[in-house]
Amino acid sequence: MVFTPLKGCKCTLCDLNIPTVKAISPFNPEADATTLKDAMKGFGCNNEEITKILGNRTANQRHDIEEAFKSLYGRDLIDELKSELGGNFERLVIALMHPWPQFCARVIKKACKGIGTDETGIVDILCTATNCEIKLIKEAYQEMDGDELEDDLKKELSGDFQNLIVAVCQAARHEDEPQNIERAKEDAQKLLEAGELVLGTDESVFTAVLVRNSYAQLKAVQAAYKEASEKSLEEAIETELSGYILYAAKTILGVANNKHEYFAKRINETMAGFGTDDKDLINLIVLRSEVDLGNIAKEYENLYGKTLSAAIEEETSGDYKKLLIDIIN
Repeated sequence: MVFTPLKGCKCTLCDLNIPTVKAISPFNPEADATTLKDAMKGFGCNNEEITKILGNRTANQRHDIEEAFKSLYGRDLIDELKSELGGNFERLVIALMHPWPQFCARVIKKACKGIGTDETGIVDILCTATNCEIKLIKEAYQEMDGDELEDDLKKELSGDFQNLIVAVCQAARHEDEPQNIERAKEDAQKLLEAGELVLGTDESVFTAVLVRNSYAQLKAVQAAYKEASEKSLEEAIETELSGYILYAAKTILGVANNKHEYFAKRINETMAGFGTDDKDLINLIVLRSEVDLGNIAKEYENLYGKTLSAAIEEETSGDYKKLLIDIIN
């Protein structure tokens, strides 16, 4: 699948995006393929050349390089990179080699494989995506090995969390819907009656409100809820929901309030405390690099008083660090 950058999408949500990885021009995929081949010759590997090429090309251009590499040398570029690289640098390079929809589909596929499910990875992608992004991911998922995304999610997830994620997969959010204060008050009342005002919680009401309303309307619902209750909607959700449906609900609200701030905080979480969650850091940086990482980097600096590059510099090392910084800058 060739990735159509979401900056070119006509929907208002995508058109505000500032990616950090952009197409270079002039572009010669055969020359890049040759440079990569030379970088992997002999003993050891010239990681600096690999960073220079792959950190400064779009997914479409990397795809063209991959095709040129096979036509020139009869070998698969991804296989060659896997055999030459290692550690987090390898993981980051391989993640970059997949166009955005395929990358998202692969993360979800891995999240559903093996013993246990990586629910956080599924939420990070699907509950932050626009309708057009979800449609691209579903198409890529089906093209990967013939499986339907929704079918696999139904097998791996359960209960109210499954219901919310399947609802998200319908890509049916009313994204262009303007604020309607009266309907926001009605939804706020429905949420109260599904949670605070009764014994137990009707999670389906929370799902319907969170998944179908535009982000502008969700802001209005939050304001209406605060007027009708002593709690904010986020505080109510903390009380009424639990587990991964709580994580998903908080993610949707965070994105509705400020998507770029949400991702800035999420990236910071991967580097907070002892050690770094490199898997999630790689996924988040690659996930947003051709979408809105420029916006996220600005929010990061506003929140934490230092650049995202400076934070990466402190928390990572070696060629892995250099490639992350190349992507961000």
